Amino acid sequence: MLKSILFLLLPYLAISQPVLFYNVENLFDTLHDYGHADEDFLPEGPRQNNSITYWLKIRQTARALRLAHVQSPTPPLVIGLAEVETYGALLALSRHAALRSLGPWQPVLYDSRDSRGIDVAALVHEEVVILQSHTLRMPEAWHTRDPLFLRLLWPDSTLSQLVFIHLPSKRGGAQQSHHKRMRVLEKIMSNLDTCQTPTLLAGDFNTEPTPNMMTLATAHHWELASMNGAQKGTYKYRGRWNELDWAMVKNGEVQGEILAPHALLENDKKWGGKKPKRSWIGHRFSFGYSDHLPVYFLMCGN
Repeated sequence: MLKSILFLLLPYLAISQPVLFYNVENLFDTLHDYGHADEDFLPEGPRQNNSITYWLKIRQTARALRLAHVQSPTPPLVIGLAEVETYGALLALSRHAALRSLGPWQPVLYDSRDSRGIDVAALVHEEVVILQSHTLRMPEAWHTRDPLFLRLLWPDSTLSQLVFIHLPSKRGGAQQSHHKRMRVLEKIMSNLDTCQTPTLLAGDFNTEPTPNMMTLATAHHWELASMNGAQKGTYKYRGRWNELDWAMVKNGEVQGEILAPHALLENDKKWGGKKPKRSWIGHRFSFGYSDHLPVYFLMCGN
């Protein structure tokens, strides 16, 4: 009941900027991206990712985004994405029938130095004007995803800046890799210290909010987004839901909600309850969607 009241009140709080974020899990095309380790997703690779599985992945991702779009309290006008390999794959996704009827969408993607070649991307509804788009280039030695910056003019003539991120993974251990996520986050926040525009920093942080992250955020005048709803995590690991996909805001306010359409979930036979219905299980395409759930945000300025 409280959540329902909250979202009913949001339009009267000048909320005008609905945003969705979704880690789509390995949206690779079938061609080798020179300099990147994408061999697992080539037709001759262990997953045998051919044109059939590629287009099935496009279809399933588009359907998942449509389900999230329909379940959102207000239809999102910007969709941030993680784990998209190429602009061509993003363009194909934007033109799929499941999404095309909700658009048209403007695809935005820049190649980064990520070792596997997966990037952060966005689909921006035609009603929203993209005033500026670019990435914050990470040092080459970090081999990680570049954050995607968007400066937007919304249909109600308000301005905001969105920053979509996919922080380094926990490969090697959560504690051992924490400094990698911290240095990327610190570089982003330092670059936005003088920003006066309402700014949303959202994406896959590959960790729940840690004390070190919150200390850094406070020092740079960022606040953690408030989350509503019954779903308490976006990613399930060994029977425990983890909230890896979340957001922070600067010069504004934001309310978020993890979306869990029934079709995106399946029974967790090992640990009980439900889990995201992922698209790949080992080397087999499973006709699922992603190992993450989508997250919805509503933002307004101060």
